[in-house]
Amino acid sequence: MKTNNKALAVTVFPAKEANVNAFVFSDSESTMIVDTTRNSREAKELANLARALGPDPEIIFVTHGHPDHYLGMGALKAEFPKARILVPGARVKDDIIGFTQFMESAHWLDGEPAMKARTAANPNGFSYHNEIEILDADHLTMKGGSRIDIKLISSVTEAEHETVLFSKEMNAVFASDLVYNRVHLWLGVGVTLEAIGNWKAELGRLKSAYAPLKSVVYPGHGEKTDTGIFDTNITYMDDLLTIVRKAKNQEEAKALMVEKYPGWANADFLLAQSIKFQSEILNK
Repeated sequence: MKTNNKALAVTVFPAKEANVNAFVFSDSESTMIVDTTRNSREAKELANLARALGPDPEIIFVTHGHPDHYLGMGALKAEFPKARILVPGARVKDDIIGFTQFMESAHWLDGEPAMKARTAANPNGFSYHNEIEILDADHLTMKGGSRIDIKLISSVTEAEHETVLFSKEMNAVFASDLVYNRVHLWLGVGVTLEAIGNWKAELGRLKSAYAPLKSVVYPGHGEKTDTGIFDTNITYMDDLLTIVRKAKNQEEAKALMVEKYPGWANADFLLAQSIKFQSEILNK
């Protein structure tokens, strides 16, 4: 292993669409991108940031199969043709392919035609099967010697599968979409009551692992924070379910949540869709 003569650093790219974060890790000899934004335009801005921080990245790592974390990978691959696109397990690759098929069927990719799946009928699409590689280790090592530990969360939470990254060198945990900070959590389609229970349990495990270390927490959505965010997110989920049960309708539930969490971003989509979905579950 090479001697690390420059400390590992991370630069956050806070994309505007979906209030989602991407990250550029850099050390003495290399850069790496984690997550890719929701659209090609912001992905190109992310590419410019990576270039400003060091050599062209050789790794583009995608944490999970939600489109706001992977749809920019086609634009990034075009900017960095030699970069490998890695996911932490075959199940994440399957999640991405499955979600892409759904989006195509719903015409959600009409604005991102290059991210439609490559087929004989669509030779200019993205080759998900060929371009996405599966990481065969529980960590990534930067060229300068820095190690980033990778843990795939197999239980269904905010997504079918999530990934937690940890840098001992920076004492920093990158919690993907298990953590939101002052952005309304996604409790919409796919996040059942069982998934919420799993999610809260995972947050409890993150608290047990990283609160004693006083780690810095980088969420998938929102600004970096401390380990108190784990309890904040658990409380948020409990509050939303309580309010949905008690409110007369979805509009009242939204108003009560906005009052309880003033200034939190993305109320019109993330919060509204979460209330809609949870109302359907609780009112069956």
